[in-house]
Amino acid sequence: MIQGNRRTFGVLALLLTTLLIHACNAGVRLEAEGGPAVAATTTNQTPDAQTAASAAASSASAPASASEPSAAPAATCVSAQCHTSLLTGADLHPVAEGCDSCHEAVSSPHPVKGKQTFKLTEEQPALCYGCHDAFGKKKLVHVPVDAGMCTTCHNPHSSAQPKLLLQPVGELCATCHQDHVDFKVLHAPVSNGDCTACHTPHESNTPTLLLMEPPDLCTDCHVDMKDVLSKKVVHAAVEAGCTSCHNPHGSKNAKLLSDPVPDLCLSCHVDIADTVKEATVPHPALDMPDGCVACHSPHSSDNDKLLLKVQKDVCLGCHDTVISARMPVLHGPNNDGKCSRCHAPHGGKLDKLLVREFPSETYVPYTDKTYALCFGCHKRDLLLSPKTSSATNFRNGEKNLHFVHVNNDQKGRSCRLCHSLHGSTKPKLIADTVPFGQWKLPLRYVKTESGGGCSPGCHNPRYYDRDSPGKKPPKPSESGTPDY
Repeated sequence: MIQGNRRTFGVLALLLTTLLIHACNAGVRLEAEGGPAVAATTTNQTPDAQTAASAAASSASAPASASEPSAAPAATCVSAQCHTSLLTGADLHPVAEGCDSCHEAVSSPHPVKGKQTFKLTEEQPALCYGCHDAFGKKKLVHVPVDAGMCTTCHNPHSSAQPKLLLQPVGELCATCHQDHVDFKVLHAPVSNGDCTACHTPHESNTPTLLLMEPPDLCTDCHVDMKDVLSKKVVHAAVEAGCTSCHNPHGSKNAKLLSDPVPDLCLSCHVDIADTVKEATVPHPALDMPDGCVACHSPHSSDNDKLLLKVQKDVCLGCHDTVISARMPVLHGPNNDGKCSRCHAPHGGKLDKLLVREFPSETYVPYTDKTYALCFGCHKRDLLLSPKTSSATNFRNGEKNLHFVHVNNDQKGRSCRLCHSLHGSTKPKLIADTVPFGQWKLPLRYVKTESGGGCSPGCHNPRYYDRDSPGKKPPKPSESGTPDY
């Protein structure tokens, strides 16, 4: 009896195993054909058999092979077979970890050659603005941003660059703005590829997408310019903006100048440009390597005309022999430090860059134009009349000795014969020597309270006195040290 039961149980177990195998195979075939993966069961299965059949059916419902991935954008999107490089960058877009944040399926299966089976959940830029603040609220919007072309600059999945940029900042900007980086001399931020040091890449309320208005933008780095701009005289070009003279990206000229000096300066200072162009006597300073900035500050100064120093000191920087420390008496313009009263600083048509006529010869007959330079300041009356009691102190009684020396048709003498034009050790700029051809004759001038005298070698000692004509000065032993 017992053996018969065992035999019956063994036959039933064999039948059940056979049914389960057929059910699993049927499920796999149905799944492969696109049908429902449901395994066949019998009503008389034991509980254990039903559990086994259910497990087999669940296993059969899985994809038949890895070559037929699901249309759902799960972790299988980035695998050894598909989209292997999407998330390899150091900077990962957080939403890219779940593909269905931005993508959705439109058909199945995926992929299908020549067919788009996924689409973006929204188009750019609306898709990006689902997480990021929308641009377009400021006065100026970068062209690709305004066009909604976020992926023109950014990789939506991952990148080796910060901010998910497609390339380093400098290289990325240069793909459109090549004309801003192709220079011999580059502005340091441009050279370093740091365009965003000055520009915002999306939108701005300032022109050219600047981070802030010049000159604040410039002085944020060039901090020394803050003190420069506080000086008494500020160059009008600086007040108009640094880019009046400098190219902010690069230039072929030093200091990022848009043109070389002096051409840059003369493009605004047209009156000086005309003077330089028409000058037959140029000022050599303009041909110096520094040009205009050898004398002028290009930004600001505490001196008139943006001079680097007071005018006299600027001139004496080159003309250091014109005035010496042993000259207590200076010509009025030099005493005031105004060399430009007599000399044109940029160029002229007269010898020594003089602003008015003055003869270079020693002996010149007097005319109204001959000494125009001197009589721009001095009164011409001092030599017009042969006799005077007030027009000049250089007289013997009322005999006008200026008239005798200068207003002489046969042998009019230049002012330079008796006077030093820039400075002297003696009053009235009386010279120490008199030029005579190649010689320099000592003048030996002596001054008294009412006259004086000289014995230069070109004539015998002669004396004059306004109160007592011809009176000789007293000897040193008689009057002490004479007033030289």
